[in-house]
Amino acid sequence: MTNPTLAAERSLGYLLTDVVRLMRRDFYTRTGPVGLTPALTRLLFYVHRDPGSHQTALAQRLDVTPVTLCRMVDRLAQRGFVRREPDPADRRAVRVFVAPRGEPLVERMTQVADETRARALRGLKPGERRALLKLLGQMAGNLTEGG
Repeated sequence: MTNPTLAAERSLGYLLTDVVRLMRRDFYTRTGPVGLTPALTRLLFYVHRDPGSHQTALAQRLDVTPVTLCRMVDRLAQRGFVRREPDPADRRAVRVFVAPRGEPLVERMTQVADETRARALRGLKPGERRALLKLLGQMAGNLTEGG
């Protein structure tokens, strides 16, 4: 006979994956007309959250190669959503910023992300929401290097 606690623990990864998949689907259904791929959307959010990030750091965060990241930045830059600037401290490095044309897009996508998050957390009390976020943060910390 299967232990229900053990079965629940084993299904944790599947449940987390499903929640993320459903949240992404909700988000992209609402932002469809924007025409950005999920990866480009995540890149734009990362650049907005940490202006002036180096391309190498962005590649690590997105878990892509530097060459792939460079192409992604190219696509966003061609549409006027981001701009590159040379790093004054390192001639080889490039920093990425959200361009003025990208700011309204980030604002709109942030609103949609807030709506998706509210929908996902509907029915949870404020204390339960805080506990969930704390526990997920702890899990993420456990799985990061040095965690």
